[in-house]
Amino acid sequence: MTPPARPPRALVVSHLTLPHVGGVENLVDLEIRALVAAGHEVALLTSDGGGAGREPVYPAAVRLVRVPAWHGLEARFRIPYPLFGPRLVAALWRELGWCDVVHAHGFLFANTALAVWLARLAGKPSVLSDHGGVQQFSSPLVTRLARLGAETVGRLTVQSAGRVVVYNSRVQRDLARLRRRNDVAFLPNPVDRTLFHPPDAAARAAARRALGWSADRPKVLFAGRLIAAKGVPLLLAAADPAFDLVFCGPGDPSILGPLPRPGIEYLPPRPQAELVALYHAADAFALPADTREGFPLVVQEALSCGLPVVLGYDPGFEPYRALAGLTFCDRTAAGVRAAIRTALAAGAGGMTAASAAGFFPPLEEWVRTLYQLNEQPGRS
Repeated sequence: MTPPARPPRALVVSHLTLPHVGGVENLVDLEIRALVAAGHEVALLTSDGGGAGREPVYPAAVRLVRVPAWHGLEARFRIPYPLFGPRLVAALWRELGWCDVVHAHGFLFANTALAVWLARLAGKPSVLSDHGGVQQFSSPLVTRLARLGAETVGRLTVQSAGRVVVYNSRVQRDLARLRRRNDVAFLPNPVDRTLFHPPDAAARAAARRALGWSADRPKVLFAGRLIAAKGVPLLLAAADPAFDLVFCGPGDPSILGPLPRPGIEYLPPRPQAELVALYHAADAFALPADTREGFPLVVQEALSCGLPVVLGYDPGFEPYRALAGLTFCDRTAAGVRAAIRTALAAGAGGMTAASAAGFFPPLEEWVRTLYQLNEQPGRS
């Protein structure tokens, strides 16, 4: 008898994953759960970096492969770039022998770049997703190093990948230039609609009561790492007596200045399931980050909860301009303050959530498109 075909096997490669806090980490978690729901076995190969987020619990169809790495760049300079040791090559080669398809997140990290190169050598199909493109940092030296890496390691990675997928038109242009092919696909990220949806009046009131917020005081939420690149100092400079700023995320809260003080509130980082309550309780969301984001997952989550959003402008965000409830701002204190006032005047509502639901694909549709599942049958 011919033995039954086994389930298809996917190798997902990311530089960091939960419990490290970040949008890519949560996206990888969503991807793994969608693959399992679609009948796949999954191996997640990542670094041994930890964090303050939740520790995911996966079914038996998922294996977590953590490779030792040095995380000093993040500890000292807030640059989440793990440096892997020699065990990375053997671990990747072993998992490539096991899997049918590889999906690597990020074109400049050692483990993801090596995964794409080795997949090509092994004859395995690969998909590369990038989340920031060729970035600019506050340090001219770091910016030069990043550009050098993009033109060397990044170029080779992008050209080696079977498919390249992005969700930012600036990143799409960057990678198409490096790839020398006009086939870089634009695919917005999904949102878990079972978790992120607008509250009814009772749920919103309960969320505010639980936080000790009065019903009539506007609250503007920031969720993300407490670093300058996320726009924290700029948002502080945009403070206004008409509303309170609420910061929630990992990092050093001393960047916020003396706490507590009127108009500024800090909340420790929390898992997504608890972050939903903040979206439901807040009146607006603000993220005036530097031009380094693909499109922030927290923005998608806030919009899906019906929350109006103020976002620092990036030319790569043009495909998102039509989203109801999304206001772009100049990266000046006056520009951010004016945009927040506009968002608060508009108010939260179902139109914002409906617009987000129409733009961001359902999780199942996203993973089918990403992996082209109808074209990736499992091997017997």
